[in-house]
Amino acid sequence: MKSGTHIRTGAMVLLALLAIAAQPSAWGQTFTTFDPPGSQLTAPGSINAAGQITGSYFDSTFAQHGFVRGNDDTISSFDVPGFLATIVITQQGVVVGLYFDQNGSHIFERATNGTITTLEFPSPGASIYAVVVNTAGEIGGGFIDASGNVLGFVRAPSGNFTLFPIPPALIPSFFLPNITALMQNGTLVGSYIDASFASHGYLLSPDGNFTTFDAPNALPSFFGGPSSVNNSGTIAGFFNDGSQNGDLRVFLRSPNGAFSIFDTPQLETFPGAAVINPSGVVAGNVQNFICGAVSCTTTLVSFLRAVNGTVKQVNDPLAVPGTHASQGTGVLGINPAGEMFGIYSDTNGIQHGFVTKP
Repeated sequence: MKSGTHIRTGAMVLLALLAIAAQPSAWGQTFTTFDPPGSQLTAPGSINAAGQITGSYFDSTFAQHGFVRGNDDTISSFDVPGFLATIVITQQGVVVGLYFDQNGSHIFERATNGTITTLEFPSPGASIYAVVVNTAGEIGGGFIDASGNVLGFVRAPSGNFTLFPIPPALIPSFFLPNITALMQNGTLVGSYIDASFASHGYLLSPDGNFTTFDAPNALPSFFGGPSSVNNSGTIAGFFNDGSQNGDLRVFLRSPNGAFSIFDTPQLETFPGAAVINPSGVVAGNVQNFICGAVSCTTTLVSFLRAVNGTVKQVNDPLAVPGTHASQGTGVLGINPAGEMFGIYSDTNGIQHGFVTKP
């Protein structure tokens, strides 16, 4: 895998001649490939309004590292004292994440000057299993305390933590509630699995008030639920629609509880990501798994839904079909400017990161 940033243009001749080229898609997006130096697998995880991207990668020795890609295309690597499980970047450029070591799970912050700090969590012996952030710089998530109780938390930018129990109604089975987003008012957004192994959406505020919801005609399914929320409180997620033969579809839930529904360009089996930006534009991917006698192949199909409801497929020009384990274009997020980021695998099965600019 080549390191650094590679920019591509429309003509394949130029791509062959120039090693660094830029190629706009048919609908006006320009794709830029990026890989941290020495990366053998690039896994971007988050983008902020300034276009900064953070994520992780593995080098040739299979060692894991974190990275931050600036909006000037520069990439800085960093390490935490454990395995990176979650990594996001705030609007202020601070990287927040979750890592595991021999002593358990820990939340860390990487300041804009590169200083890394492990946060002191106010519940000794806690096992933190989810970390999310909002645009105000708050950190939220879930954990199991030393007594086995499941709780949520919200950390203010000042550093103060608020801990609160997750109601038993959101833990009707042995599955932990999934926490996927944090609203501007500190409300956790996620999904939970009921005793029949069906997924439902929920909103949980630090005062203990919660609301559960399902998209209209949603079939009982283990998969699906909220994926993201924007500053207005509109939630995007997936469900299987019983009125359309169980097709996997995307829902948008407005703050007043009203739903709108749309289809992805290709009907696939499993939800990937559905990220909504402040303008209401939604980008993400759906997935299909095909398993043979000895291996499985994952096909990623990405989409972009404009505010007017138009849905188009997103294809990185270098994400060519092959026989490797992961194929297609995987859009993972979108920022207020309409910049999307994600992953694709080349003909050799090597995973790269990409960013698009409208």
